[in-house]
Order: sequence, then structure tokens, then C-alpha cells
Amino acid sequence: MITTNDDINYEWDLATEETIVEAPLVETPADDFSFEVSHFDEKEQEDMLWMARTGLNDDTLCGAIETIIFMSDRPISIQKIKAQIDNELPLRVVHESLIRLQARYEEKLHGIRVVEVAEGYQFRTKATYSKFVQNLFKINSLVLTPTALEVLAIIAYKQPVSKNDVEKIRGVDSSHIIRALMDKRLVKMAGRSEELGRPSLFATTEEFLEVFNLADISGLPPEYELEEMATKNTVGSIADIKSVVFRGDSKKFNQDEFEELDQLSANIQMIASDTSFTSILKSEEKKKTVDGETNVRKSAFDILEDFVNRDSSLKQNLMAMTSETLMNVVEPKVVDLNQEGVIFNAPEVDTEFEALRAAEIAEIEQTEAELEAENLHLEGLELEKALDLAFEQLTGEKLDDSEMDFHVEGEINNLDLSVDLAITKGKDFDLDLSFLNEVSDKEIKPSDDN
Repeated sequence: MITTNDDINYEWDLATEETIVEAPLVETPADDFSFEVSHFDEKEQEDMLWMARTGLNDDTLCGAIETIIFMSDRPISIQKIKAQIDNELPLRVVHESLIRLQARYEEKLHGIRVVEVAEGYQFRTKATYSKFVQNLFKINSLVLTPTALEVLAIIAYKQPVSKNDVEKIRGVDSSHIIRALMDKRLVKMAGRSEELGRPSLFATTEEFLEVFNLADISGLPPEYELEEMATKNTVGSIADIKSVVFRGDSKKFNQDEFEELDQLSANIQMIASDTSFTSILKSEEKKKTVDGETNVRKSAFDILEDFVNRDSSLKQNLMAMTSETLMNVVEPKVVDLNQEGVIFNAPEVDTEFEALRAAEIAEIEQTEAELEAENLHLEGLELEKALDLAFEQLTGEKLDDSEMDFHVEGEINNLDLSVDLAITKGKDFDLDLSFLNEVSDKEIKPSDDN
């Protein structure tokens, strides 16, 4: 059956639509759709990550940092410690581990401590136990004069500073002192100034921080504190010392130290507080004018001069008493005039002097003979050169020494052969001609020497 639009009932649809429209909107709280944020801790997640990467925990991380500091011969920075373990390791974790290490090594059962010095960390011996190891190592102590400390303080507080600025503050030349501080590696060059001439600038080094046990340069006391310390009397009174002793702190003192102090006090009392020079000086100062007569008072310089002269005279007399002059005294003897050929009171001959004199004379004669021989040799060479020059001028040919020696040697060989042949022929006639060899040798030798 087909129905028309008039037959359709739309009331139920409108009612539903009205219900939907009129229904109030219910706001759902955002907490119902949020994650459990309270269970997510960023610090814990960060700790879990570095523990997973390095395989360490809080305790073993302290051990790793302790090993790195122990094996480093210089103060090592916190950045280098982090790089040695893990580049992603939070600095917070490294710093907390260092604090734990420092607290642990400050206990009495440890003789060393972890110290922050020179922008890093280093193991250092506690001052209480330094006397037990000072004999194991021969370390040259660093000694600085008051002027060097003054220049070093100016550079430390004014750095970077030029030499001219340092000299303006001190009022005197400081070049040699700055050079000495650079040799001790306490001061370094830190660039050049933009002023006229571009002078060098100076600053402190890491060794400076190590020597003065500073973490960085900001660890220096402020200037106003130094002024207060300079104006304040830091010497305590006797009453303060008595209060420390009688308050119960006397237990801190060792009995051995008291005995040592007593012995030192006794040794000091045994030192003479007055000398002959000071006593004379005091007596001269006490002289005053009496009854209008003026006593002549010597000055301290005159007294010192007299004292020195008297001391030198005593030393000379002592040397004279112990000299050989008085030890070699000859005992007097009775002279026998009947002795013949004896000269009395004759001066003794110093045989040692005569021997030295004879040796000197012989040496002089030998030197003169050597000079004469050298002069003869030089004259012979000059004569030889003159003859060679004359031969060259006459013949127009230069005489070669090697050729002349070769010809002379050939003639000598021919002469020897002739002599040997004559001696052999003489034997056939029962003649002894061996003397010809001796004659030929005598004739040849002078030519060889020439």
C-alpha cells in the first residue's frame, strides 16, 4: 500500500532531534587522556642511558674518575674526565662523583686528597703527612724574593699587563724580574697590546695556580681584603695564647714538641748576645762631658776599623809563630879555628835552586840550538831556490826535482853496477877491490843528506 507524505508521522524524528539539541554538552577532563607524567623522570632516564652506554654505576664511575686523576701527572679538567669516559656523560654526574671522592678522601684514614687546582683536579698529599715523604723525593724548593713576589702580585691582579705598566706601579726597572719569573714558569706572554709600539703583555700560568693552590685566577683574595689584612694587627696577645692553653686545647700539643722547644730555648740562651766590638761601641756611647772637659768619642766606623786592624794583626802574628822561619833555627856551635880549609859563616847553597837554574839554562841552550838549526834549514832552502832560479834564467828550462832525483838515482845504480863488476874482475886477478863499495857509500851519503 502506497502511502503519501501526509500519512507519514515525523514526530519521532523531531523529538529525537530536539532531544539531541537540548542535551547538555559534557566536558571530559583532560586528565583522562593524559599519560602518567608523574612516572616519567628525566634525571632517571638520563642516568639509565649513560649507565647502559658505559656499563658503570655510581660507585664504579667514582673508581673510573679516581683512576684517571691518579694516572694524570698534571691537573685534569672535568671536560677531559668526561671525554675519557663518555662524551655524552652529563657533567652533573661527573661533578657529583668528584664531590663524593673528595668527601671520601678527606677521612683520616687517607693521606691524600682530591684537590681542585689549576682549573682541574689532582691528587695531593695532605700537609699533615708531608714530612713522612719529603725525604723520598729531592725537590728543589721554589724561592721567591720580596721584589719577585711584588712583581708577581702586580701581574696576577692586573693581567694581562705590560712591562711598562708594572714599572709605573713599582717605579723601578722590572725587566730582569719578569724574565726570572718566566724562567720559573710562573709568568708567560699573553699577546701584545694595541698601544704604540705594541708592547708584550704578561699573565700568570697554570703552574702559578698549582704553586699557590688555586682552582682558577678568581680564587685570589680581593684587593680590599688585602688592604684590611695589611692594616689589621694579626699578632695575637699573650692573653689569647693563655686562653687557648687553659681552655683545654693543650691536648693538641705533643709532648715531644715541648721538649724540642725547651732544647731550642736553651741553645738560644747559650748564644752570646754581646761581642768585643759591641761592648766597645757601648762604652764609647756612654762617654759624656765631665767637669767641662770633653772626652773624645770614637765613631762606630773608627771602632770597627780598629777592631779589624787588631784582628788582622793577631792573624799575622799567629802565622809568623807557625812559619818555617822560626822552626828552622840553627843551634849555636863553638868554632874550631884549627880546622883548615873550612870557611866559617858561609851562606848555605840552595841545591834545589841550583838544580832549577841548571835545568833552565839547559832548556834555554836547547831552544837556541833548535832555533839555529831551523835558521840553517831556512837558509839552505833559500839558497836552493836561488840556484833553481839561476838555472832557469840561464837555460830557459825549469829544473824539476822529480826528474833530477830520477837521473841521480839512475847514475847511482849504474855506479853500483860498475863497482860490482870491477870487484868481480879483480877477483880473477887475485885483487881485493871490496874497498870500492865503502868509498862509493861515503860519496853517496852526503848527496842523500843534501
